[in-house]
Amino acid sequence: MRLYRDRAVVLRQHKLGEADRIVTLLTRDHGLVRAVAKGV
Repeated sequence: MRLYRDRAVVLRQHKLGEADRIVTLLTRDHGLVRAVAKGV
């Protein structure tokens, strides 16, 4: 698992189960990033 700290704009979000989301982020340093947000 990689850990990044960067500012981002959320482009998309998809439900993953009851309380989780898959988010697509556009960051300044890492470009387009897909991540899982737990318990949102």
